[in-house]
Amino acid sequence: MRPKDVLLTAALIFAAYLLISQLADIGFGTIAHEVGKASPAWVVLGLFLAQTTFVASGISVRGAVLTPLALLPCVVLQSAIKFINLTVPSSAGRIGMNLRFLQRMGVPLPEAVAAGAVDDASETIVQAALFLLVLPFVHVHLDTGQFHGAGPDRRLILAIGVALLVSLAVVLAVPKVRAKVVPPLLQALSGLWKVARDRHKRLELFGGNVGSELLYALALGATCLAYGVHVNLAQLVFVNTAASVLSSLIPVPGGIGAAEASLSAGLIAMGVDESTAFAIAITQRLCTFYLPPIWGYASLRWLTRKGYV
Repeated sequence: MRPKDVLLTAALIFAAYLLISQLADIGFGTIAHEVGKASPAWVVLGLFLAQTTFVASGISVRGAVLTPLALLPCVVLQSAIKFINLTVPSSAGRIGMNLRFLQRMGVPLPEAVAAGAVDDASETIVQAALFLLVLPFVHVHLDTGQFHGAGPDRRLILAIGVALLVSLAVVLAVPKVRAKVVPPLLQALSGLWKVARDRHKRLELFGGNVGSELLYALALGATCLAYGVHVNLAQLVFVNTAASVLSSLIPVPGGIGAAEASLSAGLIAMGVDESTAFAIAITQRLCTFYLPPIWGYASLRWLTRKGYV
């Protein structure tokens, strides 16, 4: 990994600390003390489990297109995207990478363009389904006062609802906006319907996304055990899916700070003390976001040598 990418990783970690430390009265010394108590064996297991999500995500990529794809390049692609997301901190890098890869693999352009939307739509459906499935088994106890008023109030929720309604009205009423928004949406739904009619592709697409979510939850469970925190699978799925959705709503590259704060809030809601929750969140993000670009760079070079990108 190049020195400038190492410096970028360090800068992103420091930025995450600065952002999340504003949400609660926790200093660096407190978090560092908690991180120092982590069991290395459990952290290594969490890191390993986080990387196995590449296999599940690679399977879902295969399921997003009707064209047959080899599994190994699809798996390596997921690792390379971790590096791309770090060096090009926006969804543009991931979308461009997927499109180029699929075209090199012989997927027709319209199918390749729709594949990203199909995969994203199926991921959203899976996350919503898992969240609703585990919700009856999770008891949430969250004192929002510990975030010093950072939690949303009724006026904010109302404002978000009004904004969504206004956006929908604009899309429906303004022809130019409708022409830009509606066709891609219909294309994604059409692609999803075509894939859903193929039993094998349906299993790959949705099964891969389910596997990815569960593996991320298990990785979070291993990280929790590294700090002596025992959380059941339903709670892990709840925290992981909720954090993923919440952080994606905040326009911050890579979810820096937002993802850590969301994970911390979810763990605190499960009864984990504040300082330990922040330490777990930072460790989990090291396993899932900050460290994977190191081998993601090697994955990108392999894909380039093989002519896949």
